[in-house]
This record gives sequence, C-alpha cells and structure tokens, in this order.
Amino acid sequence: MVRVFFLVVFCGLFFGALCQEKYVSQGLLKATATISPSFMLNRSEQNIYLNGYLEYYVDDHLSLRGETYLFIDGTNSNPDYSHFIHQAVRTYFGAFLHAGKKNWDKYLGLQPGLTLMRPNSSVSSDLKACPSFALHAGTTYYVWKYFHFFADIAYVNSIYRGTSIGSMKTDEIIFSAGLGFQLMTKKN
Repeated sequence: MVRVFFLVVFCGLFFGALCQEKYVSQGLLKATATISPSFMLNRSEQNIYLNGYLEYYVDDHLSLRGETYLFIDGTNSNPDYSHFIHQAVRTYFGAFLHAGKKNWDKYLGLQPGLTLMRPNSSVSSDLKACPSFALHAGTTYYVWKYFHFFADIAYVNSIYRGTSIGSMKTDEIIFSAGLGFQLMTKKN
C-alpha cells in the first residue's frame, strides 16, 4: 500500500513537472477534508479533529477561506486527568496571502472565528461560544487540474470563560495534510 502511495505521488510530481500548468489564479475553488491531529499548548493533551475547508481565489495572491474543525477525540498524557475537551466545533473565515510559482503554492492566513466548546464535566458542563482566531502557514502542490496535495499548520486560540476556576486557554497547534480537490470557475 505504501509503495502504491509513493508511486502515485512520484507520477503526479513527474507529470506535474512536465506540464507546468499554472493552477493558482483568480476563480480557483478548492476543498479538502482530512483527519487533523493537534496538541494543546497549555496542557499535556493531544486531540484529533475532522477538518475541512472551502477556499476561493479572489486573485492570484489572495483567497478567502472558510474552515471547520470538528472534535473527534482527545488523550491526556497525565493518567490522573481525563482530556479537557468533551465537545468542540471550531469555525473560521478569513483571508490568505499566496506566493508561489506554477503548480507550487505557499500561503499565510488569518481567520477570525467562533468555537463552540463543552469541556470535561470536572471543569464545566456548559456548551459555550468562545471568540477564536486561527493563524495558518502551509503549502500546496497541484498535481493535476482537479487535485492537489497540501500541508497546513494552524495555531488556534480560544478562551473558555466562566468556569469555577476562571477562564481557561484552549490554544492548539493543528496539523493537516492530505489530498484536496479544485475546480477552475473562470476561464483565464
């Protein structure tokens, strides 16, 4: 299975290098869905999210992107404590700046958003809306006119307020990578 994966990647890179078609331009519409691991910065905990985004390129160097992280599960490396998050949905919308050549794209992005979170019952049992933001850095390699490979690292910041012990930071670093799909919505 691993050999097949590397064969597909190699063929995509080889034929992508031969074609050198320009993929990043105004009207590009991209979408992904993947499983994204994370680690929390304020506690010894790792979480897993189902992550997806939809992105539209306003021009060659600017895109708008909506993104959602749905909490699946978490683990705490300290056996005396259970994981902090019981339920969570993080949703963001923002702008991304792009730089790259031909079929290789690098980007930075900022997204304000909202996190709906319910921590473990030992902290609080209330589902609350928390203001949030995400900072992104990543890269995309376009293999063909309909799909691409991507890697993205995001810092997400939320503060859960109103617990018996005060406000709690839920900062995380979330890593996403995988296969994405795109369509060109405008003729160039």
